[in-house]
Amino acid sequence: MPSLLDQVTSIILVMMENRSFDHMLGHLTIDNPELDINGLKTPLDPYNNTYSGTLYPVYARDRDDELPHDVPHEYNYVNTQMAFNNISGTYAMNGFVTAYAQSTGIQPNPQCEPMGYFPANFLPMTHFLADNFCCCDRWFSPIPTSTQPNRTMAFSGDSSIYETKTQLISIKNDIFHWLDDHQVRWRVYHEGFSFFALYPDLWPYVLGPQFRRYENLYADIMHESLSIAPQVTIIEPCYEDAPHLGKQPDDNHAPLAVAWGEDFLRRTYQAITANPDKWKGTLMILYYDEHGGFYDHVQPAPISYKTIGDDPFQFKSTGPRIPAILVSPLIKPGQPCHLLFDHTSVLQLLADKFGKPGVPYSTNVDDRRNAGVQSITAALNNEASFPPPAEPSTTIPANATLGKNLATPPQSNMGKAFELAGLQLLAQKPAETRAVYPELVQWKEEAAKSNPG
Repeated sequence: MPSLLDQVTSIILVMMENRSFDHMLGHLTIDNPELDINGLKTPLDPYNNTYSGTLYPVYARDRDDELPHDVPHEYNYVNTQMAFNNISGTYAMNGFVTAYAQSTGIQPNPQCEPMGYFPANFLPMTHFLADNFCCCDRWFSPIPTSTQPNRTMAFSGDSSIYETKTQLISIKNDIFHWLDDHQVRWRVYHEGFSFFALYPDLWPYVLGPQFRRYENLYADIMHESLSIAPQVTIIEPCYEDAPHLGKQPDDNHAPLAVAWGEDFLRRTYQAITANPDKWKGTLMILYYDEHGGFYDHVQPAPISYKTIGDDPFQFKSTGPRIPAILVSPLIKPGQPCHLLFDHTSVLQLLADKFGKPGVPYSTNVDDRRNAGVQSITAALNNEASFPPPAEPSTTIPANATLGKNLATPPQSNMGKAFELAGLQLLAQKPAETRAVYPELVQWKEEAAKSNPG
C-alpha cells in the first residue's frame, strides 16, 4: 500500500510577508477557548507589554486600514521584542512596544500597532483555511531577524546574511538547482516582480520559462495533465516593497491592509482546488517569512544557527512564531498540528519525497532536523481524501494607494533592494527582462519622471 507521501503529487508553496501567529490566528482560541491550538486566551492581561511605566495590552483591531508605520523586524529590534532573560534563560516576549517606540521615535498609542490582533471577520480566507484544514501552532521563522535572511533560509536551508539591506544576495543549495538535480518538475507563478530576482545566481531561472505569470495558474491547473504539471509550485503575491506599477500589492507586508492578501488567498485556493483529480494529491503550504514585528506570546525554539560566508553571525534561537496552514486532503480536516516546524521543514519534505532515502536536503537542514525541527511529512495523516470545501464568498473591502512607490524613492532597505534588482536586470539583461517584466520598463520611466536626478 502506498504511503501518504507517495500520494502527494503537487506540493504548492505560498509564502506571505511579515505577520505573527497571534496577530493573524490568535483569534481562533478567543472565539473557541476549547480549541486545541496555542492561541490567545482571555483574560488578555498576561500578554501586556510595558513601556515607560505604561501597560500596553493585546487588543482586537476594529478596522483593516493601512498602519501609520511598518513594524520593526530587523535583528536588533527582534532581540528587544523577544526580551531574553540571562538569569532565567527564557524569553519574556514583552518588548514589542519598546521596539516599536525605538524604531518610530514617537510615544506609542494606547492601542499600539504591534499588539493588535485581527478578529475572524477581517480574515475570512485565513480563518476558513485554519478552520477547515491544518493549523500549525509551533511553526517559527528559522532565525530572529527580517525578510531577506529568512527567505534565503526558506529556499536554500542556509543564509550568508543576517539582516535585510540594499543588496543582491548570494545563495547556495537553492531549491531550484536542487529540484533540477533530482529531476523534479517545478514552476513559479509570480503576481508581480519576483523576490527571487534578488539572487543574481537565479536570474537564468527568473527570466526563464519556469517562471510564469500568476494569471496563468488557474488555467494551467485545470488543463495540464499530471504527467507534465509541476510537482513543486511556488506562488508569489505582489510584494509591497517591489515595483508594482498599476498593481495592488497583496503580500500582507505592513503597513498594508490585509484584505488584499485575503483576496489573493481566495483566488489561489480557487485555483488549486479547481481540478478534482489534482486536488487529491495536493499539499499547499501557506506560511509567512517572519513575524514582521507583531506580537506573539510563545517563546522561540532554542535552536542556534551561524550564517555562512566570510562574516558569520551567530543566532541563539529561531525567530517568533508565524502563521502556517497546511491545505490538503491528505491531512485530517480541522485538526491542528503541534509539531515543531520552521521553513526548513519544507526542504525536509522535498528530500523525503524526491531525494534518496536517508540523504538530507543539506547538512544544515539535517542539523536542524537533529535539533528537533520536523519534516512536513510528519503531518500527513489522512487516508480518506475529501473534496475541497467551498471558500467563503465574503466581500473583502480595503482602501488602496496604487503607484505610491513611484512618487518617492523606496524608503526601506527591502524596497531599495528590489529597486536595485530591477535596475540591474534591465541593465544587464534588457531584452529578456523586458519580455518577462514589461512593467519594469514603464516603472523605470515613471520613476525617473517622478524623481529626476
